[in-house]
Amino acid sequence: RCFVSAATLKLQRADPGGAAELLARVQELRTPQEVMGEELWVDSVRRLSLLQGNQVEWFIEGRLECLSLMSFFSIGVLTPEVPDACRMGIADQDDEKYLLCLLSAVRELERYAINRGQALDLESIRVCLAAAQCLEQAFMQFDFRNSELRRRFDGIKYSVRKFENLVYEVDLALQRAAATAAAAGSAVGAAAAEASESEAKPSDADASAPLGRTGDTPAYPLAIDLARIAEIKVRYDAFDAMRESVIKRSRDVIKAAKNAIYAVQRSDFRKADNELKFCAKEASAIHEELVSKSPSLRGGLFSASLEEMAEAMAFRAFKREKRLLSRAAMQAESALSFPLALHEYLGGILDLTGEVGRMAIRSTQRGRRAVPEVELCLACVDAVHGGLKELPYLPNGLGKKMGPLRGTLQKIEGALYELSLLSQGLRVQAPAPSDGDGEAAADES
Repeated sequence: RCFVSAATLKLQRADPGGAAELLARVQELRTPQEVMGEELWVDSVRRLSLLQGNQVEWFIEGRLECLSLMSFFSIGVLTPEVPDACRMGIADQDDEKYLLCLLSAVRELERYAINRGQALDLESIRVCLAAAQCLEQAFMQFDFRNSELRRRFDGIKYSVRKFENLVYEVDLALQRAAATAAAAGSAVGAAAAEASESEAKPSDADASAPLGRTGDTPAYPLAIDLARIAEIKVRYDAFDAMRESVIKRSRDVIKAAKNAIYAVQRSDFRKADNELKFCAKEASAIHEELVSKSPSLRGGLFSASLEEMAEAMAFRAFKREKRLLSRAAMQAESALSFPLALHEYLGGILDLTGEVGRMAIRSTQRGRRAVPEVELCLACVDAVHGGLKELPYLPNGLGKKMGPLRGTLQKIEGALYELSLLSQGLRVQAPAPSDGDGEAAADES
């Protein structure tokens, strides 16, 4: 990434040779596939997780941005070919990184145009304006979902406005210089005026329109490969339709899993089993029909639905059979046609502790007779807490659930403490108010 950033800086400083040298050094680095190895690379889900979790996506986007700038400065085309080393092998992820790199390249062109404005290079600024307007029009054909890509696209209009302002200001400065020179009657001023007049002709037609091949406007090469963008749009729309279907169907799995948890709370195990069977059948169908075609769909709401299902299965096994399901046992009993991910199992087990904590607190209503059940709940929560503490790290942001887990553990321990006092014939009572407190209360009344 340092080489890529330095190469971008050299392009801004009009040093394409130095930028090419740095990119050649980047080319010598091992590709992500070589670093991961064939065994991990062939597993698309693990591949995506490793690439996202180790800033490889950030590096790929930066490299493509630099290649985009170099292509634009060399041949006037902002959409470069993608090297194999910059491909993740996941179509929707590769397309998104490509579109993001184009938006980042426009921001770099904005810096370049400001620097050219210092030299009153109107022609270069107009070329940048035409490229930005063309890219904006191409991106407006997309129906972007809420994502980083949508947020960055919202900023391209500010870049276009900046280019338009630069064109107007530099053009005005050239015309003012020409008028001043003409008034002085110098030959140099007349030549400058003639040059300024020729520069101003395109802006007389329409300064804000993208440069094209109509009328007397100079013919510039297309800065955007529209055919490539059109292919990306087709794949983007297809992926978005699949994503929406996964979201809608995953809600049914979540609803059924929650119903199973409510049924277990009422000890209605027959209904819980029926709901869990529906969860397994629907989740397997979603995976086979949609998720298996793109690992990007494995996360999000589909993964959340599997966490909810794991929680329901673990709660049923604990309440009915007094045992904590292992990952292998849960996989075998779930009847899922695909493996349950580690973070989905751990997420379900962490959520289970909340249900076990509620069950322990409800049990205290029976008094001393509830001690064995509360002790069992404490053993379950303590086992989960101790096991997670031994892990080197918690995947997929599960660390945020450790706070509620510790809170549940302390509540059960407090409830067991109060039950132990009852078993000794003692009662926990609030301290009586002191005389001062009583007088203050009387005064308030």
